[in-house]
Amino acid sequence: MHCEISSWSLAQATAKLLQCCDGAMNGHEASAWTEHTHADGRRYYYNKATKQSSWDKPECLKTSDERLNTTQWKEYKTADGRDYFYNPVSKQSVWDMPIELKRLRGLWTEPEREEEPEEEREEEPEWSTPEERRGAFRELLDEKGIRCTMKWEEALKIIQEDRRFNALNTAGERKQVFAEYVTQTKKREKEAEREKRKKAKDDFLEALAEWEDLRVASRYREAAEAFCDKDFYKLLEEEERDELFQDFMDEHEKKVRDDRRKQRREYVEKIKAIYVEHEEISTLSRWREVQDILNDNETFKWLSKLEALTSWEEWVNEWEKKELDSKAKARFREDRLVRDGFRQLMRDHSDKGALQLNSRWGDFAQTIVDEPRYLNVVGMPGSTPHDLFDDFLEELGERYKEDRAKIKKWAKAKGLVVTSTTTPQWFHEQLKGEDGFLHIPEPHRNMVYESLISKAREQDEDVEKNAKKNRKRFVELLQKTREVTANTTYEAAQNILGVSAAWDAVDEQTRRHCFNIFVDQLKIQSESRRVEKDNDSGDSDDDRRKKDKKKEKDKGKRKKHDEPEEAYDDEPVKSKKSKKMTSICEHR
Repeated sequence: MHCEISSWSLAQATAKLLQCCDGAMNGHEASAWTEHTHADGRRYYYNKATKQSSWDKPECLKTSDERLNTTQWKEYKTADGRDYFYNPVSKQSVWDMPIELKRLRGLWTEPEREEEPEEEREEEPEWSTPEERRGAFRELLDEKGIRCTMKWEEALKIIQEDRRFNALNTAGERKQVFAEYVTQTKKREKEAEREKRKKAKDDFLEALAEWEDLRVASRYREAAEAFCDKDFYKLLEEEERDELFQDFMDEHEKKVRDDRRKQRREYVEKIKAIYVEHEEISTLSRWREVQDILNDNETFKWLSKLEALTSWEEWVNEWEKKELDSKAKARFREDRLVRDGFRQLMRDHSDKGALQLNSRWGDFAQTIVDEPRYLNVVGMPGSTPHDLFDDFLEELGERYKEDRAKIKKWAKAKGLVVTSTTTPQWFHEQLKGEDGFLHIPEPHRNMVYESLISKAREQDEDVEKNAKKNRKRFVELLQKTREVTANTTYEAAQNILGVSAAWDAVDEQTRRHCFNIFVDQLKIQSESRRVEKDNDSGDSDDDRRKKDKKKEKDKGKRKKHDEPEEAYDDEPVKSKKSKKMTSICEHR
């Protein structure tokens, strides 16, 4: 196509040139593009030749005005054909044509400033963050009343013309926010419905509690007729209402029974007090007579026949039990006085010394067989005289322990030493000035004295036994030692045997005494052997042979006699002379 350019203005020439280009391209490019509408309402373009899609309008399809657009604003159409403008840099969408485009297309006239009214213009919303864009879109869904049961196509028809529809750039973002909104709305509606039904249940139970015609025998049909016009009744299903009513009646019946039980206990106590106060009523009265007497009494009428009869039986049993208890207490007091008399009898004998810790029941019973206080106890129920006797001895033993501890304490404080030679008169004389000593029974004082004397004697026996053993060990030491002879002095023996434990086991005086006896015995034995030797030298051969035979015979007898002892005891057998010397040493 031929295009002429002469005296036109530059703008007109440019527009004309674009129109010529449009006409030249329509034959091969414009025919390849087709215009379509997306599910979210936006328009897009498809090229059949290249199989490409584009949100932006192809150059070959743009008008001359669209080609002259050198601003950042782009023009789009909604599904219903309405124009709006979008700035991809600032992410701003507007319905009205921006000032930049108006100026480019020659549609803008500068207003006179002096005549410009001072009115605040509504600023176009701007969403600077993705969260603000999502919030604007959710606000749009909320304001348009989008329900959770709507599908996306239904909601799209309602919200696509609002400027906040373009707050999100892609259909995927819009559908995602829409799905979240639907889920949250369902959850909120479900929670609200649950709260509503819960409140309806509470209101139903509250109405039942305040129902004037409520009785224990009330039925669900009666409650349904009374509350069928109420809102809470309509919100609940029939099965729920019936179940709530039955649960309420169970609790109500239980509460009524509990209240009745508490009141019955109170009324029963009141009627029992009336039984006591009424002069014509006693435990011997018949129940029919009691009914006639209390027929007009309000407390009696409140109770059922069974409750009234039960209260009467309880009252009669209580009074009979009280009478039996009173008689039993009186009998118990009498028995206690009799037993106390027998205990006093045993105390009297104890004070006289006739009843002591080592006394036996058979011996004591022979002494009191004619006592009235003993005869009164015989045959009584409960503890026998023998039992009381054992208890008394046990108490006497405890009292004796206490008295013995006191006496020992006083003796220790005064520094008294009780020996085997201490007399009872001296012992009592030393302690009679102590406060409380004379208040202790004399048998107890004598028993304490005897126990102390016995202990002292045992100690003396132990000391004597140990001394005897030590003397015996000392004598055995001298006998076993060959260095000690008839001519050995005490000092020499001390040097030889002083390191032995048997030497130090006895005192100095005992050692010297036993040593001297031992040496004397050695001298006697030495002298006897010398004399015997001299006699042997003067005898004939026949006499010496007879004496030797006699000695061998005596030696065999002694050996035969000593064999069992050696087999029984490991200690060496001592000669008769050694035993005799030990005995002399011990007794001297």
